[in-house]
Amino acid sequence: MFNISLALANTIYVIANVMLVCGAVLALVGTMAVFWSGGIRDKYADERIASNEAETARAKAEAAKAQLETERLKAQVAWRRLSTIQHKVLVEALTGNLPEGVWIETVGDDPEASELHADITRAFEEAGIQVHTFTGWARAVGVGIANGPQPSRQAVQSAFLAIGVVLDEQKTGMSKANDKVEIIVGSKPPPIFGPSSP
Repeated sequence: MFNISLALANTIYVIANVMLVCGAVLALVGTMAVFWSGGIRDKYADERIASNEAETARAKAEAAKAQLETERLKAQVAWRRLSTIQHKVLVEALTGNLPEGVWIETVGDDPEASELHADITRAFEEAGIQVHTFTGWARAVGVGIANGPQPSRQAVQSAFLAIGVVLDEQKTGMSKANDKVEIIVGSKPPPIFGPSSP
């Protein structure tokens, strides 16, 4: 049926077996190489994912920091006003105090200070305190207190502390008003920029 000799058939048989063994060895080596290199590839992929996650976390932290700084800057440049809660707390803390009345003063040509002056004036009036106003300060900064009897000064300072405001006690008031507490609403202090600001 086949026109080859026995010797040639034996040679082909041996060569075919060698090829099968070589193929099996190559398949084994190939399989081992696939598993070994796959593990290395997975390690690099894990490192890349971890690096990407770290970058994402850093980016989120930077975004949160930028948002915080934006809010801080907004607060720095926003007008000072009494919130509804601050107004209520101030009225409650002042009611029944300062029988002699109070002076509430401001820098008249500063609209921001005038708005805060109006807020504070409303609170004192609602607390039943007689308010005298003066809007002729040419220059004043921050919110301060001057003159008046010590019990009244203490009552005002405590009321403002209850709404988170510390009054500047270094203010010099008007000599004609020294029988009453003076609250001087000056211009808003300049903003403090940079990482060291609160």
